[in-house]
Amino acid sequence: MDVLSDQLARARARGAVFSTLRRVAPWGLEFSGLRPLTAHILLEGTGWLSAGEEEPVSLGTGDVVLATGGEPYRIVSEIGADVETITAARRRGSDRHPGPASTVLCGAYVVEGSVGRNLLESLPRFVRIPPDEQTARHRDAISLLAAEADEDETGQQALLDRLLDLNLVYALRSWWQQDRSHAPGWYRALAHEGLARVMQEVHERPEHKWTVEVMAHTAAMSRAAFTATFKKVIGQSPGAYVTQLRMGHAEDLLLRTDAPLASVAAHVGYTNEFAFATAFRRAHGLAPGQWRTTRRQSNSPQDSESW
Repeated sequence: MDVLSDQLARARARGAVFSTLRRVAPWGLEFSGLRPLTAHILLEGTGWLSAGEEEPVSLGTGDVVLATGGEPYRIVSEIGADVETITAARRRGSDRHPGPASTVLCGAYVVEGSVGRNLLESLPRFVRIPPDEQTARHRDAISLLAAEADEDETGQQALLDRLLDLNLVYALRSWWQQDRSHAPGWYRALAHEGLARVMQEVHERPEHKWTVEVMAHTAAMSRAAFTATFKKVIGQSPGAYVTQLRMGHAEDLLLRTDAPLASVAAHVGYTNEFAFATAFRRAHGLAPGQWRTTRRQSNSPQDSESW
């Protein structure tokens, strides 16, 4: 598994809320901004993205917008148009009468764990990916997502979740390739031959004994040069990165499996359950078992009211 896949596999959509709405101008949709990450795709027509005092952003057919959590925002046919909440709009359904129409697809993610939080922290409030910055495969994925969102068949939720994941991967790749300064440190490291080798190995085998000396040897660099380069590009020390990666894998196992703590500890590179529990408590303020119980109780599916 490559590094990008490893990161995004643990920040994936789960039980995402979808809507595909046709609107005839004038129209407006209002979003609370409470969701940690929402994707909007303008399948046809034009519109504007408006948020607070910020300058409105013009949207055209095929534009993809990723919106992270924050203050309420609007997608409207024209500045000043009356708006309805996305919850009310979903209940009312699409407009069927003739006129200048736009169709907006929205998908709200459920993002879990530190990997998801780190991903969101690397993004600005809004990311816009116009069609000319999308690959042909991304545009194909958008078409498939739009088609499936209009269906009502067995297994649809799982399929829509995965298609939303696919849109996220394509959108992030396009965004980060436009300007690597926007990308998280681990993504910038992939452009450096030695660091890329280390990142690939560490993500494939987080349980390995990754000392600075071993990582420097893998990168074919001196210990001092490797440490300095790693910290400059990624923004933290090699040891801190490995610990964060292991904690992310541990969170994933605790949330999504019933594996015993000793098994989780071994999987993420700790020789015993006590050493793992100490490291986990230092990072999270709770013992692994307590954290698992608390997070599972608080992770009940969100409903459409939180849009």
